[in-house]
Amino acid sequence: MSESNLENDLKALMKEQKLAVLATSHDGEPYTNLVAFVASDDLKHIYFATPVATRKYSYLNASRKASMMIDNRSNKESDFKDAMAVNAEGTVLEVEKTHELNSLYQEKHPYLKDFLNSPSSALMRMEVKRYIVASRFQNVVEIDMA
Repeated sequence: MSESNLENDLKALMKEQKLAVLATSHDGEPYTNLVAFVASDDLKHIYFATPVATRKYSYLNASRKASMMIDNRSNKESDFKDAMAVNAEGTVLEVEKTHELNSLYQEKHPYLKDFLNSPSSALMRMEVKRYIVASRFQNVVEIDMA
């Protein structure tokens, strides 16, 4: 697969999928959550909202490091040759809920408008350091975003 095809496939996956698995850690123990996300057009940032009164939020504030898995599996045998899974690794920070970022998030998740705008929710931004893309079950490619 060429680099431009891989980038196009990655962008398509990020647009099509609504949920990702966010992995954080606390005291050396892993912790995962489902999050509704949106990626920037250049794929350098991934945004998600979270209530501030959660383990996820406190673990991210303590560590800042996280990974996120986005995939297109269908839970069928064909996934072994057709599924694509992407692991994004990076640093997560809370960002201001600007009109531009709110619009980006709400364009993909209009049903989460009240959740995003709630004073008890935070908008988080992952600065993606690298993507690890697995396709056709065994083909793994790393994309450095630096």
